[in-house]
Amino acid sequence: MTRMLVTGAAGFIGFFVSRALLRRGDEVVGLDNLNAYYDPSLKEARLTQLASERGFRFHRVELADRKPMS
Repeated sequence: MTRMLVTGAAGFIGFFVSRALLRRGDEVVGLDNLNAYYDPSLKEARLTQLASERGFRFHRVELADRKPMS
């Protein structure tokens, strides 16, 4: 089992990448800032689906914010 980091995990591409990795047995640490570029409720719904998968952990962070990233 491999641990993978997926940025933008609540977005379209990040969600499907995370789901594929989880389904093949990898652990996924998902990061996203959940900005309002498009509907945040859609992003929350994707995260709810991922949270039901074994091996998924999520952190709401802004990658440009150095403090939480250090």
